Amino acid sequence: MTRPDRRRPAGRSSLRLASALLAAGLLAGAPVAARADAAGDYIAAHTKAEAEVAAAVKAGKSDGDIEKLSTPLLKDLEKRMVGLLGPLAFKGTQKKPVFMPSSLNPDYLESKEPDGLLFSGVDLTTRYFVSPEPIFTQWLAARAKEEDAAPELRLGLKGAMGTEPFYFAVLGTDAAFIKYMDLPVTAGEGESVTAALGLFTQSGQQNDPPSSIVFTRIGDGRVVVGTADLKANIKPLPACEKLWKEANAKATKLEDAAAKTKNDEDPRWKEAETIREAGGDAFRACFVKAAPGLPFFPGAVKRAEELVQAARGK
Repeated sequence: MTRPDRRRPAGRSSLRLASALLAAGLLAGAPVAARADAAGDYIAAHTKAEAEVAAAVKAGKSDGDIEKLSTPLLKDLEKRMVGLLGPLAFKGTQKKPVFMPSSLNPDYLESKEPDGLLFSGVDLTTRYFVSPEPIFTQWLAARAKEEDAAPELRLGLKGAMGTEPFYFAVLGTDAAFIKYMDLPVTAGEGESVTAALGLFTQSGQQNDPPSSIVFTRIGDGRVVVGTADLKANIKPLPACEKLWKEANAKATKLEDAAAKTKNDEDPRWKEAETIREAGGDAFRACFVKAAPGLPFFPGAVKRAEELVQAARGK
């Protein structure tokens, strides 16, 4: 899935300095205190850079001036992040990752992106986002405090991981993520992992089968969140299709009637939307019930395990 331009007005909560310590494995060979200091230094640098850019925006500086101010600040943050994470590579992705956030301008949604490195395949369908755990935790806490934050983001890292809003916030796409079902993946010692079948879509839940695997791993002082194509031929399920088609037909009939009134406030518009959403939910529930017995499922579980293994960097 492509990653559209997301530069639209948006607010952003101020960042706070994290006090959490990095777990073993990050900056290998460095003392725990030194690793914690490096993470704290990064967050302090980001907070300062963010404040400088916000002040310039508030002062009415031109886009060119703000870009000129932001560019070296982002380069400094990127250098710090690369130093924190060390050498990384993931099969099927380009060698040079993209630093996030890609903007410090509070008027752009990119300023809400988590801090880390995004490794992507050529077509962007395979993505691994990596961040030091204390820095990522601090970002999530800041997002959770925003007025419009999804409740799932307020559950803490381990509570939020694997939820629809979590993947939407981290993977940085305009398409909403619809989660169909969790996939059974095995966690190693000292790590937390989750994987799921899902769908990135801009049209909402309909009768589309899942097309993506998403996954999260927390371990070795890092958080890795990613996605890859399912790459499975899933044949239509007549019983599930019937549920969707019936709901869609009812919704379409209501919309046709509402359109004739030329009244945007006609309650049938909302009723049709509700019926269609319920039809999509019914289709998904039907699919989830049938999925473990379908031919594609063992391969999906194996693929999820492979992605989590790649996220371990071993």
